[in-house]
Amino acid sequence: MRAALVVTALAAGLVTAAPAAQAADDTHYTTSATLTQASCPVQENYPKPGVPDRHWTKARTAADGAPYRVGVRYTVNDYALVLDYARSDAGIHWGFMRTSCLDPGYAEDVHGARIPELHGLDSHDAVVPIPFQPAHDGDSVASIHATSAGSLRSAPQSFVIGNVRDGDEFRITTAHCGAHAPTAWILGYAPASGRWGYLEAMHLAACR
Repeated sequence: MRAALVVTALAAGLVTAAPAAQAADDTHYTTSATLTQASCPVQENYPKPGVPDRHWTKARTAADGAPYRVGVRYTVNDYALVLDYARSDAGIHWGFMRTSCLDPGYAEDVHGARIPELHGLDSHDAVVPIPFQPAHDGDSVASIHATSAGSLRSAPQSFVIGNVRDGDEFRITTAHCGAHAPTAWILGYAPASGRWGYLEAMHLAACR
């Protein structure tokens, strides 16, 4: 069985984080969208059987009447992964919103063309596929727990595919995680998100 995969280098040149105060339409890898309804739920993880219903509610407009904008990263079935810049004091900024709640309800490339489902822009503005359930070797062996909220990624420093809360279980492929730099990426299975993915060691005290 392979040891738990730990990665510290930038993978594939993908960038998926931005300052919370930055406007969504200023972010080249997301498509600026407004809400089509007065409010819509944003799911922390892609909804499926066995995944707990964790969400926040996004209003269409701010208190001053100005429309809120979110950044659409990619789509999967009836949902879009969006970046909510207004959550400046929250640990989780990415979430899944129904495409029917969004205008547009899809991501666009730099020419304004619709990007296919489960594809998104990389740091070079190229449209690339997203491994929504990352390939992995071995099975989950040990259960550790997150000690802060973090985003689950399809690859190190790559596309967000879910979220983990403080206290959530995270199952790794070795008996012990070992000691790693805070920015190392740890492969594991997150039951609360219902999928495998990569989580930074800074969110896992057992890995530092």
